[in-house]
Amino acid sequence: MEMGQPRTTRHLLCWLPLALLAVHAGAFADMRCNTGLVSEGDSTVQVERQCGAPANRQVIPAAQGSHSNKRGNAVNVENWVYGPRNGAYYSLKFLDGKLVSIDVSRE
Repeated sequence: MEMGQPRTTRHLLCWLPLALLAVHAGAFADMRCNTGLVSEGDSTVQVERQCGAPANRQVIPAAQGSHSNKRGNAVNVENWVYGPRNGAYYSLKFLDGKLVSIDVSRE
């Protein structure tokens, strides 16, 4: 890098590889099931159709306000676990029926 470059350009060039790495890491938020993939944004119905029933399913209903309505910004949360598959467990988190994260852990 040349010393004559403005500080903002040097700063940008330092952070650019990290930003690209973060975008690239997000591209792996998929899980292979049978002959296809499930990805963040898929519904519980789509995931169960593709992967079958999870080994473990935890459902946390949204907090209730008056008259049995959801309180404020409360959401239904579901945590599903698949595995072990080749020594790995896949933990899927759904908010209001939409897949928001896939975490992989090894035994």
